[in-house]
Amino acid sequence: MRSWREAHRVPAAPLAGQEDAIEEQHGGHDHDGDDGRRRVRLTETQSRLRVGAHVLIQLGSELVTDVEQAILECVKNAYDADSEDCKIEILTREEGSLVEAGTFGRLGHLTQPAESVNITLSDPAGDPIDRDAVDLDDPVVRRLSYTGRISIIDHGVGLTREQLDTSWLVISQSIKRTASGTRKAVSKKTGRTPLGDKGLGRLGTMKLGDILLIETATSPTAPLAKAYFRWGDCTRATIIDDIPVVVKEEDNTERFQGTKVSVLGLSDMPEWRRKGRIDEITRSLARLISPFEAAATFPVTVKLDDDARSLVTVTKDIAAGAVAEFTFRWERDPTTDTGRLVAVAQFRKRLLASKRGDKNKRTERIFEGADEGAKFADALPGMKRMRGFKSKVSQTAPWYVEMTRIYPWTDFQLDNDASMLDPGPFRAAFHYFHLDEWPAAAAGNAISRGFIKGVAGIAILRDGFRVRSQGDWLGIAAGMTSGSTYGMRVDNTVGYFALTGAENFALTEKSDREGFVEDAAYRGFFQLATRCRDFANDAMEAVRRSLDEYAKKLDDEHPAAVSIDPLAAVERNLQTTEDARSLLGRRLGELQDGFEVLERAGASPADASSARTQAMKLAGDAIVAIEDARRTLEAAPPAELTLRRIQEKVEAGEEQAVALFESAAVGLSARGLAHELRTHLSEIRRRATAIQNVAKGDGTETAVMPHLRAIRGSCASISGAASQIDPMLPRSRAVRDTFKLADFVRDYIANRILTFEQEGVKVTVSPRAPRLTVRANRARLLQVLDNIVRNSLYWLRVGEKAKLNTGPKSIDIELTDFGIVVSDTGPGVKQDLEDAIFEIFVSDKPDRDVGQGLGLFIITQLLALDACDVALLEDRNANGRRYRFAVNLAPISVNA
Repeated sequence: MRSWREAHRVPAAPLAGQEDAIEEQHGGHDHDGDDGRRRVRLTETQSRLRVGAHVLIQLGSELVTDVEQAILECVKNAYDADSEDCKIEILTREEGSLVEAGTFGRLGHLTQPAESVNITLSDPAGDPIDRDAVDLDDPVVRRLSYTGRISIIDHGVGLTREQLDTSWLVISQSIKRTASGTRKAVSKKTGRTPLGDKGLGRLGTMKLGDILLIETATSPTAPLAKAYFRWGDCTRATIIDDIPVVVKEEDNTERFQGTKVSVLGLSDMPEWRRKGRIDEITRSLARLISPFEAAATFPVTVKLDDDARSLVTVTKDIAAGAVAEFTFRWERDPTTDTGRLVAVAQFRKRLLASKRGDKNKRTERIFEGADEGAKFADALPGMKRMRGFKSKVSQTAPWYVEMTRIYPWTDFQLDNDASMLDPGPFRAAFHYFHLDEWPAAAAGNAISRGFIKGVAGIAILRDGFRVRSQGDWLGIAAGMTSGSTYGMRVDNTVGYFALTGAENFALTEKSDREGFVEDAAYRGFFQLATRCRDFANDAMEAVRRSLDEYAKKLDDEHPAAVSIDPLAAVERNLQTTEDARSLLGRRLGELQDGFEVLERAGASPADASSARTQAMKLAGDAIVAIEDARRTLEAAPPAELTLRRIQEKVEAGEEQAVALFESAAVGLSARGLAHELRTHLSEIRRRATAIQNVAKGDGTETAVMPHLRAIRGSCASISGAASQIDPMLPRSRAVRDTFKLADFVRDYIANRILTFEQEGVKVTVSPRAPRLTVRANRARLLQVLDNIVRNSLYWLRVGEKAKLNTGPKSIDIELTDFGIVVSDTGPGVKQDLEDAIFEIFVSDKPDRDVGQGLGLFIITQLLALDACDVALLEDRNANGRRYRFAVNLAPISVNA
């Protein structure tokens, strides 16, 4: 008898060996004396490849991001099963147990409990097991007692007992799989194209709980097939074959057809029971299951204990509140038999007539007049910015403006040199909201501004299910320039691209469900998607800029607006006011004198009559004085019009100033890049000459390779330096992006590493606060960091020649709780410049072609746009100079 402790130290027995005769042909020598052949007999043990049980844990944790994604994988299976609907049921307080029989050798070591699962082992009579006395072959009973259950229930085609064994219980085996890039067979009842084909979705359920149970029947009269096993057993079993699985059939007493996948023994139970958890689950599923189209064809309901939600109601409430809608069709052009993109933009009147932040009171002047905007509606289609669209305007339809543009497939092929394929027909829609006008909660639902922000973004849907993508994958933020913009905003836009398995089968999902494989079909799709984004931004920009131009035209048509100079008008208004004040002062003095004469007049009847006459004259003089003052003030240009003109000039000036600062920063960086290019080109020329000399000699590969590696390094450095310039250009500027500061700094250093090496400068990052995350204009922050670092590189070179450096050439970038501190071992800042170093045209660089006193001034302006700043810290180096530049990014930190 072996004890259970001994049993788990015994390796699996090898399979029977097999002798193979192998003949080897040898030339030159006759080893056995006859024909030069040598017969060798080898005895080998035939082995086979096996899979460790723990690999299931690794796959499940890597393939599925979170619990919502794990639920979604089961919902997808319900869709593929041809079910008309799907129900998600979460019962956190359900208690139950499952029992399974086996031998002690198979079940004795699998008794590790889970968070919500307790395990007991007994003999068939129910008595406890004495582990030191039991034999490996003795029968035992394992009871799995659990708390909490999640079930995903469908009424689809179901599975037979045989299909459970041959498909569902075989990891990565799927009856839905077809060859890559080919169409899948559609379902019989609904004509659906299956979503899954990898056979891995069920692995994600381990994120939900411990026991996976499936109950399924192919018809109400068919037997109910059941199977279950524990994910917890994967941590104790050696190989997958050692994991106990119970499979059986039962009478289908409830006449159930379909499949019910349950996870028993929930993980993280307090989280499931937390208040508001069902709203979070519904919100997450609304991001994973289309809140626009799938709800109508494949309704999904969620029940958590006694509370239920439906995704259908979420859909209707969100879509109805949009102020702009953009719809797209990628379809076959019947005249050319190639693809074409039909893009349509629709805007509600309240997008333009909104008073939100309306500095120029455009709404009141255009839409609240006698014609209620009819004149603007007539003028809009013919305005300059609208000429690229086919447009129509309606005062009565739900959508005030509709704009259309058609793009042929040839337009997209010209945009990109990389190979692209037509991804197949699809639809898309974007919905844009004014969230500050959205009610706190829609009637009968909890659809708040926060909810919309929670589902904001552009989803990629395949048959109504989301294909996960990283962040702002479509680059909506890239359309938001640093000045004022009328394009879409990330937090205000909810939309989707609706793909289908039947038409877009060339697009292949990655195994981890995080996007598509980046091949020719995906490149074609991405080109189309970005054009959809650009059309939406262009259309919105055209309409809203046209409104601005129309308002300006009304101003120009004002009688007092002829050749009006706002500053001259202000001066004239001031002078007019002064003239009116002087006139009124003089007339009031005359009136005061007259009243004093009246007061001194006598009381005789003659005096009284004279006083009345005098009083009437004074009253008339007062009226004349007031009328003169009124006419004098009316001669001044209208104050409102003057104020609007001043506002226009100020706003234009602010935008121009931002553009000038950014352009100047790009220019400074480009000048630095030009210096690096000269250095790298000199190195490439030197190496090319060396290769030429080698070629004249022996020309060996060993002699040539070092030079080729150096050339490759220089080319990579040039590419990296150029990549630093590209995001600074106006067409690439994005207003805000959320990213980790540490990743941003390390990417910058990686792109400049060869430059640092050639300068002999060691760059280190001190991650004192490596988790700081900021929401910033990445291009501006890149300009700030690049300017400071280039400044350090210059002074390190100068300090080396002047022997003023305080140590080996190095730059330290310290990540702090508030931002970045950059310091170097150069000479430091001269004391007489400490208080003026950030002023314009202040520089200690002797060569004015190298330093014009702009760099540090420009970064202060760029930082100020986000309420950030830069300072020279008080710390002093060995030269007694201050040398540490601190960039304060606290106002844009999202960690607080």
